[in-house]
Amino acid sequence: MASLQTLGVIFIVNLIVGTIALHIAAILAKVDNATIMKALTVAVIAAVLGLIFGWVTAWGSVIALIIAIVIIKYVYACSWSKAVITWVIYLVISIII
Repeated sequence: MASLQTLGVIFIVNLIVGTIALHIAAILAKVDNATIMKALTVAVIAAVLGLIFGWVTAWGSVIALIIAIVIIKYVYACSWSKAVITWVIYLVISIII
């Protein structure tokens, strides 16, 4: 079993990579005012919700991914279609990385 320190390092690295991937996804989806701070905000909220839902239920990760679309929509103040496109591009970039 991994120590809490190792889990913390993994969380931080995933947060940094997720922020960069989300920022690139927002730019590729042509979201207006796509800033790195908005990407970091979405990544932090989604990561925390993923941790919470991941411990609560086996479907927690799936629920957190779906909630991420809502978070993207409201943080970036974009349409649902741009939020979904951003989310899909983010997932593809995350899988590649």
